[in-house]
Amino acid sequence: MQNRDDIIMAARSWLGRPWRHQGRSSTGIDCAGLVVLVARSLGLADHDVSGYRRTPHAGRFVAAFREAMEEIRIADLKTGDVILFADGTSPCHVAFYAAGEDQPRIIHAHALRRKVVEEIYTADWQKKAIHAFRFYGVAD
Repeated sequence: MQNRDDIIMAARSWLGRPWRHQGRSSTGIDCAGLVVLVARSLGLADHDVSGYRRTPHAGRFVAAFREAMEEIRIADLKTGDVILFADGTSPCHVAFYAAGEDQPRIIHAHALRRKVVEEIYTADWQKKAIHAFRFYGVAD
């Protein structure tokens, strides 16, 4: 059984990899692809969606996560959980949550930075958080 630290270690193994829309490999990966490939590598889920636009259809984006994960309250986030963010009203970005010793962090493939990054989960990111999900079968 995988634990929360395994998820974060797997996500961190992608740090610095280039961003690419709909990417699913070490030569380019997007935010959804990062979640898909981390989940696959740990045997947590094998669900994937392709053919989406850079601004995904809100209902389909959220539904894809609901099919593979348990939806939780944002207030209940734990290390290894996944956060969906919105610019405006539609969810369009996803990241892994990592409770830090000093400050919580997120790991995500960031289009503007053109790579996978880890950064502090700032108030600006927290304001954009609209959904949270947890993999089934992960040990605390």
